[in-house]
Amino acid sequence: MKKWSPKKALGLKWAGSGVLAIALCMTGCGGEALESPAPLEERPQAAVAEPTPTNKPAPIIQSLDVVAQDDVLGTATRSLVRVRLAQSQQGLFTEVPVVSDTGKPVVLRDQGTEGDEQAGDGVFSGFAEVDLELHRKTQDRITAAQNRQPNEPLTFAVFNNRELVEERRVVALSSDVFRPRVPIPVTPVGLLADVRPAKSLIITHPNVINDPTRTYDPCSNSGNPNGVWTFNHLMTEMASTFVTPSALTEQWLLQWNANQTLNGWTVPARTQVVPRILNPWPKIAGTLDMTKSAFKLVAIFNRLDLGKGNGPVGYGGSSGGGELRFVFAAVDKSAGCVIRPLLVIFEYGVPISGCLNVKSWAQQWMQLSNPLMVLGSPAYNAALQALTEQVVVAGAAPTKPNGNAINQIRTNDFMLASPWELREFHLFDTGATPNFLSETTVALTPGDARNNTTIFRDFVNTNQAAILANTYGVPATFASVNFLGANPRVPTPSSTFWRATGIVNNTARHKFSFNTCNGCHARETNTPFTHIGETGALSAFLSTGMVNPLTPFNVADPVDGTVRSFFEIRDRAQHLDSTANQSCLTRAFDMRNLAVH
Repeated sequence: MKKWSPKKALGLKWAGSGVLAIALCMTGCGGEALESPAPLEERPQAAVAEPTPTNKPAPIIQSLDVVAQDDVLGTATRSLVRVRLAQSQQGLFTEVPVVSDTGKPVVLRDQGTEGDEQAGDGVFSGFAEVDLELHRKTQDRITAAQNRQPNEPLTFAVFNNRELVEERRVVALSSDVFRPRVPIPVTPVGLLADVRPAKSLIITHPNVINDPTRTYDPCSNSGNPNGVWTFNHLMTEMASTFVTPSALTEQWLLQWNANQTLNGWTVPARTQVVPRILNPWPKIAGTLDMTKSAFKLVAIFNRLDLGKGNGPVGYGGSSGGGELRFVFAAVDKSAGCVIRPLLVIFEYGVPISGCLNVKSWAQQWMQLSNPLMVLGSPAYNAALQALTEQVVVAGAAPTKPNGNAINQIRTNDFMLASPWELREFHLFDTGATPNFLSETTVALTPGDARNNTTIFRDFVNTNQAAILANTYGVPATFASVNFLGANPRVPTPSSTFWRATGIVNNTARHKFSFNTCNGCHARETNTPFTHIGETGALSAFLSTGMVNPLTPFNVADPVDGTVRSFFEIRDRAQHLDSTANQSCLTRAFDMRNLAVH
């Protein structure tokens, strides 16, 4: 075979003794209870709508209750819905949006009309259909979980942008509460005992990632090269009818072979992409043989949690279903055949919206946690395929480029050069290379040269309130210089983080640093760069709770030593169980999850 030329070429077990319930907030979160009312540039930039520092934060709900107006409490009971916001948000909003259990949007107002008892009293009210039968069943689930562990209390966890900030007790409501014209508290509760993270959240089981009918191993040349979980399949569906999969792949990889200029930053070439990936890749008539892909599946992730709140579009914020992710590792055939640390993550926006549709999506993932569903069995893999194919096939997202649901492809590389480096690619249907993947700036991360500078100090101090409220964005420019970065690097994972002398609020510094690519993949989470490695190994930040759901992952702040607790798996499990099993009203409690990693 002739040497390939780039000039010719244009995708566990959840164990532990405790059973816990987790939620975002409950009635009585520090406020008084509601009273019963009377009846009745050079290159394309990332196609991500970043929130700006002036964005108003999402409503933070302190408590929510419903008062049934019908005499019979059923699945669509006409009810008065009442919300009180957090004390810090009093006077900030004129209305609060919620969704009824029939899927209808409802706007709650504090104007003394439409069931609102008194204008301006801080209680937002409106009428909606509520599934009080489902709410009853939630209490039964809580009771059953508590009975299984009579000596260990059920608790819920309160998270702030992925940091565990508080544990609170969960107690089932009395059946006496479920009566007409009596306030019935509604709060999101997630029962961890019903979620198996290794089956429904982070899937790395050998019988899945090596499924002979759905995956392909480039080293052993075994499996199905056209399987639904192969690199070949994902790139083929992404290419659709617009380009060939081989051309799409070659054009994407060749971007490493030359310097790129993004937002004024020069991204240095990593030319080893040609001798270590492209040259050894088998060819057909001079183009890549996609059935002999150089990438092997490592994991499948359900990121329903990225559908929370109103986060950045393209990172779950545009879709209540969050993201579906596939992680592949590069195979180096230049000397034998070795899996190398070049991770390629396909991040799809789940093309599902509306509470009832998202609830159905979550319920399908919950079914994978059913004890009768054996992880990696033919039945399990078939059920997982039914989920993934809803998202990755051509035409799943008709309004997006190539009709594909891909939000972005991100890479973590230490194979082609050092140090560790992250890149991001978006599919565009306009510009110099329409229908191809183009390298872009990265989300929420300035250029490395802005770290430990007065410019970074001034940005954090100027936007302190927005950063603390998780409503900020990272603009292309700040203080008349290029700011948003293109290729975050991690020379020393044990000590890389964002800082600057003179930052007034270290919590704001930490939040900003944690939300960056290289802060999250290094010192802010005590992670040696990858949260999932080429062998499928998980970082402690990500894996804590996969075995023992009682123990958080603690990290000391690199500036002032403050110890922060993280419980990533628990947070994701909470959202899955709550979304699948509770009233649509509980989604109003969802808080912005700004970090995208």
